[in-house]
Amino acid sequence: MAHTESSAPKDLAVQEDVSSASSQDSTQPQQEMGRRKSRILLFSIMLIATNGVIYELLIGGYSSYLLGDSITQFSLTIGLFMSSMGVGSWLTQRFEKDLEQRFIEVELLLAIVGGPTVLLLAMAHIYTRLYAWVMFAMIIAIGCLIGFEIPLVTRIVERYGGLKKALANVLSFDYIGALFGSLLFPLVLLPELGFTRTSFLIGIVNLGVAWVNLWVFHDDLRKGRMFLWIGTFVSAALLTVGFFYSAGWIERARETATQQKLVYLEHTPYQHLRFVKEQGHKHPIYRLYLNGEHQFSSNSERRYHEALVHPAMSAATKRQRVLILGGGDALALREVRRYKEVREIVMVDLDPAMTRFARNHPIMRQLNEDALHDPRLKLYNMDAAQFLKRPNKPFDVVILDLPVPTQIALSKLYSIHFYRLLRRVTHPQSVLVTEAAVLNPIEYKPFWSLHRTQQKAGWHVYPFVLETMAFLMFRQTPLQTQDLRLKVQTQALQKGALAAAFSLPPDATPHRLMPANTLDTHALMNLILQLR
Repeated sequence: MAHTESSAPKDLAVQEDVSSASSQDSTQPQQEMGRRKSRILLFSIMLIATNGVIYELLIGGYSSYLLGDSITQFSLTIGLFMSSMGVGSWLTQRFEKDLEQRFIEVELLLAIVGGPTVLLLAMAHIYTRLYAWVMFAMIIAIGCLIGFEIPLVTRIVERYGGLKKALANVLSFDYIGALFGSLLFPLVLLPELGFTRTSFLIGIVNLGVAWVNLWVFHDDLRKGRMFLWIGTFVSAALLTVGFFYSAGWIERARETATQQKLVYLEHTPYQHLRFVKEQGHKHPIYRLYLNGEHQFSSNSERRYHEALVHPAMSAATKRQRVLILGGGDALALREVRRYKEVREIVMVDLDPAMTRFARNHPIMRQLNEDALHDPRLKLYNMDAAQFLKRPNKPFDVVILDLPVPTQIALSKLYSIHFYRLLRRVTHPQSVLVTEAAVLNPIEYKPFWSLHRTQQKAGWHVYPFVLETMAFLMFRQTPLQTQDLRLKVQTQALQKGALAAAFSLPPDATPHRLMPANTLDTHALMNLILQLR
């Protein structure tokens, strides 16, 4: 009897130990599964943040290429995107159940909406006048979806480690992902894939996030699993087709709308280079576009380049050393080469892809007469302002063949600061020249703004007009323009044209109230954009 009573507590203790061990055995796999799910979610957040930044850069950058004024485009994109994320975050409070399924659905929807972003923007620009509204709609939709995901994932991760740890981890991975996106887009994706294919690739990454989480949380989903799997595979097929063929769709649409056949296309770290052949002409007409801005037409470019180069070359007392800033197409260089007394030509163009295209493409070589193979030429692919800061011997003639300043990076090359830098590479008799847009009673403001800018920089400025093109010639010392005569044979510029070019029409009187262009205000860029 005593033996029975003493053994009972021992049996109970053994049972409790077995029960405790069994409970621990079942809890450990659950904890490990929870940690695995948490890691998958945090990695998903990092990819979501990476993709979110890239979507912003895609929309802002593509809009800048099409419309100019990069500051406005990026400001609108970032501001509207962030506020839309706030709206998406606010909406998550309405969902209490099936959070994993909601997250996968949102990620799938983001892939479908975000992947074709650039394709939709391009078609809106080609076929409609509603580009801005389409852009706003895409920003709001993508921003709301990304804003919806972050608090949703935070609430799921909270189950596996508490709110404090969840918030810290989610925000840390979110910020790391944003850094990756901001580096990956300009350094790798845009140069290698361009806008359209990058957009579809990021959509595919969103789809990959949806697929991984669908696989991990498969057993936690109550309903709709088959619908999600089908949606994932169908979306994968559509996005893959878009990745490989969307750029071609855009070009064919543009060809149909503009009657221009694509000859050459390249996305560089600096610009979008597009060379086309215009259809419907007896003789082929080629046009070059940089960031959507028309640079030249093969049937009329001689009028511009001869007017840009030869008045300045004729006005110079010496022509031994010539500097060309910009002019990567080598068409201005072609005109400079006509002067036998030129011993050295230095050309500075930022984009090596542009000068490589002009040097190697057979049509460009024909247009510029193989100018980039001239032994007198020294070519520098660098920023013009940085080149002017280097030690240089003075040049006799400086030709500024720069794109229209519709963006900050170009506007600085038309500023008081830049024109003062030009004094470092000139002597008192050096002659400089630049295009100055159009001069007429309606569009006179940019012209006189640039005129005032050069005067504020300390130059003597001489406006002249040839046909409908306006230019500004400037020098450190006064220049006599009334007796200028052409020094070489030209094709488009008539011999007697220079005598009358410096007599401006009566309605082109100087407007001294026009603001000068500075690095702080970029007044010239704003005046140009107001006319568009």
